[in-house]
Amino acid sequence: MAAAAVVLAPKILGPGLRLVQPISRMKRSQRELEQLVERSRWKRPAAETLTAEQLDRFFAVRQRVDTARRTADPHLDRLPHKEVRSLEELKEVPGIIEGVSDMVTGELDAFVAAKMTPDEYHWVARLVYERWRGELKRAGRYPAAVRAAAGEVETAAAREPDRRVRTRLEALAAEMRAREPQAPEGFDPATHRLLLARLEDIEKWSLDDVTSPMPP
Repeated sequence: MAAAAVVLAPKILGPGLRLVQPISRMKRSQRELEQLVERSRWKRPAAETLTAEQLDRFFAVRQRVDTARRTADPHLDRLPHKEVRSLEELKEVPGIIEGVSDMVTGELDAFVAAKMTPDEYHWVARLVYERWRGELKRAGRYPAAVRAAAGEVETAAAREPDRRVRTRLEALAAEMRAREPQAPEGFDPATHRLLLARLEDIEKWSLDDVTSPMPP
């Protein structure tokens, strides 16, 4: 029995030891985030207004979250759905935990690096992507969509052999690109202008095409 234990111990303990480091990283990042929350003085404001500095920190978080979700691979499909019945199945678990740790730690560290609490982040995200972008999209006035349509008009103009028609199409495309939509009803005008100026960042860090494989 002693000899068998000597032979099997590395196979049994090895995967367990590989779990320690990624879990420790997650716990350390969680503690740092909790400390940030404790020090923070941010409270949900009565008025839905944003500052340029606040928006910069928000996009800094989004950028790091985007990177964490695109690069980390938790391999959740390899996780045993029932009891672990063999050493081979057990060997899969540390790699999965490491992948999960990379993503979770990356997202936790994003808040700390930008000095933005999750509460503030989610409040800004709702304001930018639901309250502002969402309402403009539903009204058919979202600038990114209008500019995309202008691009289609420009493409049609380039293919148009009739000079007069081509000129009208080019003028229409230019007018579409110059449009500035009115703010959604009840939306702060200054914040509306700020978001229009940061439209490229809003689309770039929308996370529309990347979702977290982990549950909330």
